[in-house]
Amino acid sequence: MRAEAHPSLPSSRPPWATEGRKLGRYRLGPSLGKGGMGEVFRAWDTLLDREVALKLLGASRPEALVRFMREAQLQARVNHPNVCRIFDVEVADGTPCIAMQLVAGPTLREAAPGIGRDEACEILAGVAQAMHAAHRLKLVHRDLKPSNILLERGPAGAWIPYVADFGLAKDLGEDLTAEGAVVGTPTFMAPEQRCGDGDQVGPATDIFALGATLCSVLDLERPLPGGGGGLAPRPGEPRVPRDLKRILRRCLEERPQDRYPTAAALAEDLRRFRDGEPLAADRAGWVRVLRKALRNHRAPAAALGAALVLGGAFAAWAAVHRAAEKRRTVLALRFSAEARDLEGAMAAERLHPPHDLAPLLDEMTEGLDRIRADMEALGPEARGPGNLALGRGYLSMRFLEPALAALEEAWRCGYHTPDTAYALAKVHCESYIRLKDEEQLGDIRPAPDRAAHHLAEARRFLARAQGATWEPPELCAIMLQIFEGDGEGALVAARALQAEDPAFYPAWLEEAYAWTSLGCQRLDAGDEPGALERFHQAETAALHARTVGRSDITGYLASLDWRLHWLAKARLRPAESLRVWTEAEGLVETVLAMRARYPRALSAMVAVRIGKAQALYRLGGDWRRELDQADAFLDAARPIPAYAWLLPVKRAQVARTRRELTS
Repeated sequence: MRAEAHPSLPSSRPPWATEGRKLGRYRLGPSLGKGGMGEVFRAWDTLLDREVALKLLGASRPEALVRFMREAQLQARVNHPNVCRIFDVEVADGTPCIAMQLVAGPTLREAAPGIGRDEACEILAGVAQAMHAAHRLKLVHRDLKPSNILLERGPAGAWIPYVADFGLAKDLGEDLTAEGAVVGTPTFMAPEQRCGDGDQVGPATDIFALGATLCSVLDLERPLPGGGGGLAPRPGEPRVPRDLKRILRRCLEERPQDRYPTAAALAEDLRRFRDGEPLAADRAGWVRVLRKALRNHRAPAAALGAALVLGGAFAAWAAVHRAAEKRRTVLALRFSAEARDLEGAMAAERLHPPHDLAPLLDEMTEGLDRIRADMEALGPEARGPGNLALGRGYLSMRFLEPALAALEEAWRCGYHTPDTAYALAKVHCESYIRLKDEEQLGDIRPAPDRAAHHLAEARRFLARAQGATWEPPELCAIMLQIFEGDGEGALVAARALQAEDPAFYPAWLEEAYAWTSLGCQRLDAGDEPGALERFHQAETAALHARTVGRSDITGYLASLDWRLHWLAKARLRPAESLRVWTEAEGLVETVLAMRARYPRALSAMVAVRIGKAQALYRLGGDWRRELDQADAFLDAARPIPAYAWLLPVKRAQVARTRRELTS
C-alpha cells in the first residue's frame, strides 16, 4: 500500500517506530486511509526491521474475516513485480491484519493530472502485464481503477505501478460472491459486471477496466455503447492518435469476446503505440515489414509505397523508418522491456519461501527463445539490443556461459551502451566467483590467468557503465573491492547501498561476502577467534538477505562460503568439524531443493559427504555410509547434462577419500 507522496522512504527508523501503538510485532504509524474492509497504516515490523503497510480489518462479522483473509491469499498468489507484495497475514492481539509492501508514492488517481499520454500508456502496460499474471492463475481483480494502482519512482525516474486491493478479486475456480451480486466501482465496470452476470466475468472484465482507467487518466470521454463517439480530448489538448483510439475501443467493447484476448496482448499494443510501432493485430506481418525496413534503409518514398500496401497499420512505422538512430531506439525499448519482464519474474519469485525454481526457469528459457527468434527475424540491427536482452535474462538465471556469449556478441555488434557495459562487468564478476568456488571445492586446478582476465574485464567494462539503469553500478564495484582484498571499503559501500534502499537485499549479500573476506584475512594471519567473529557477522548479513530473498540461492551460498573457509583453514576438533559440516549440508540441501541442476550445489554436496566422512573417521563413526551416499548422489545426477564435466572429478575425489580412510 502507499505512503504519503515523497521521493523515497527514509533510510532510518521513523520516530513512531519505537513510540507508536504496538500491535503484535508491529508499531503503528500514521493512517494511510480507510476502505470498506478496514484501515491501512504505515507500520514498522520490529522483527524484520523494515517499514510496511499494515491493513487492519474493521468489521467483526465472520464473513468479513473470510473475505479479508481471502484478499491476502489471492493477492499473495500473484507473483509479479507490478503487484503489491504480501509479506504476512496474522491475527495480532485479536486484530486480523495483512502486512504488505509500502509503496512510496501517490495513487494513479492522484498523479493523473501530471502524467502525459506516453507515460500513462507505459504505466497501464505494466498493470496489464501484472493482470496477465493474475489471469494465468484464474484470478480476476474486478475492481481495477486509478485509486487501486499505486505509483513509485524507479531508479531512472519513471513511475513504477503496483496493483493493490484484491478485496473483490474472484477465483474463477470458486465463488464467494452471491449469485447476481454486483461488485466493483460503477465507473470502471464492464457491462457483464454491471448486470451481475457472474458467468461472463473473466479476464476480459479486467481488460475493460484497464481501458476505462486509461480514459480516466487521460481525461477522455468514454465511447457510447456499441463503440460510437467518445474519446474526445480535454480542451486545449492534442487530438487522440488513431492507434490509441483503436486500443481503447477494443478494451471497451460491449461483448467480452470482442476485447483483447489477453491483458498481455493489451500491454504489447500499449508499448507498440508508445514506441511508434504498428499495433500487433498481425504480428507476423509486422515482423516481415520491420525486417525489410531495417535491412533496406530506403527513403521515405519507399516507405510510403509499403504503406499503400499495408494501409493505416504501416503509417505508424513511417516515423521509425526515417532514421537509423530511431530504429535502434525502438528496438532497444522493445528488447529492454522483454528483458525487464523476465528479470522481474525471477526477482519476484525469489521473494517467496524456498521452493523449486525449475518451472520458472523453463518459462524464462522459452521467453529467451522467443527473443532470439524475434532478433533473428528482425535482422542485423536487432542483434545488439537483442543479445543484451538475452544476456541479461541468462544472467538473472545464473547461466553464465550463454550470458557471457550473448553480451560479448552485443558488444561486438557495436552496442556499447552503459547497460551492456554493466552487464558485461557483472557477468565477469560472477565468472570470477565461480572460478574461485571451483578451485575451493577442488573441481579445477588454480587458474590465475583466467581469474586475472575476468578481473581485468570487469574493471574495464565497469568504467564504461556510468548511466546503467537496471542495477546500481555500485554493486559490481563492491564485488571488485572484495576480490581485491578491500573488505573494509566494501563494507562501507555495501552499507551505503543499504541506507539508500533497505529492501535491496543484494547489498546485504555483499556485506556478507565482505565479512567473509575479512575473516579469511584473519585466518591467514593465524587469528582464529578474530576470523570466527567476522564469519558470524557474515552469517548475520546473509540471514538478513534471506528474510527478503527467501528463494535466492545466493543467500544460502553466502552462508556456505564462510563455513567452507572455516573448515578448510581452522584447527577444529572432530566433533566441531562434524557440526559445521552438518550445517553446510542443510544449506546445500536447501539450494538443491530450489535448483536441482546447479553444478556448485552438486559439488558442494559431495564435499560435505567427504568432510563428514573424514570427521566421523576421526570420531570412530560410520564414515563409509557418507561416501556411499556420495556415490549414490553422483549416480542420480548422471542424467543431468549440466553435471557431465563434473561427475568424473567428484567420483575421483570420493574414491581417493575412500582409499585414504581404508588404508
